[in-house]
Amino acid sequence: MNRLDYNQTGGFPLSTQILDAAQDAYRTMQQYGYLAGNNYVIVSGCEDGAGGTVTDGFVSINGELLPFTGNVQTDNVIIVETADSRGFEDGSLKPVIYTRYATFGDGAGAVAWNLFRRPMNLFALEDRLLQLEKAVPIGLVAIWGLPANAIPPGWVEHTDLAGKVPAGHAPGDSNFGALDNSIGAAQITLDISQIPAHTHKQYWTIGSGGASGTGGTLVDGQRDTSSTGGGQPHSNIQPTRIVKFIRFVGFN
Repeated sequence: MNRLDYNQTGGFPLSTQILDAAQDAYRTMQQYGYLAGNNYVIVSGCEDGAGGTVTDGFVSINGELLPFTGNVQTDNVIIVETADSRGFEDGSLKPVIYTRYATFGDGAGAVAWNLFRRPMNLFALEDRLLQLEKAVPIGLVAIWGLPANAIPPGWVEHTDLAGKVPAGHAPGDSNFGALDNSIGAAQITLDISQIPAHTHKQYWTIGSGGASGTGGTLVDGQRDTSSTGGGQPHSNIQPTRIVKFIRFVGFN
């Protein structure tokens, strides 16, 4: 920040240019008002008081830091500017000191009081972030439905679940009892033991001559039906939507 060194010997050259430089130096401090990221900010004070009043404090309006003069709360806030005149060497009287403050009221440039926000201070914000990080444990896996290049900070793609569907752990179960185990297959081919038990009926005549007991000969026998089926594997995938899984690794 610019500064002025007033404490010098030899007669300091006080002039309007020096005073203007001083004003420029502290004008830059107004930029701190934008740290809250809002055009209408309660910086300090402005608490609810008795009888529907709001206490004194400081507000930032479009980056300008202003004292707030408390009063009975109304819908709008205005900026009040008063000029203090001083006599010049030539005998004229001109406004020199301009005092600005915000208060409740109506008029040109009025701003609704409900637009003002009180930002969280940096220490409180840090505490909240730490609490959030503790509430979201390292290693938590979540479903992510956007591309990998859109994964937010603190998370990485969890490739261990690529091409898999998660299932709940069931201790003692023959299929789901081993935590972090991979089971199942996307396609399977049934063997004969897995085909449902069934029979086929086929009618035929074997033998010659007449009926049994009349000189004819009948032979008991059996034969297979004609073969069918290709033995190809079939899909074992349940109705599925393809997503990414992401894992929380913390804010470094």
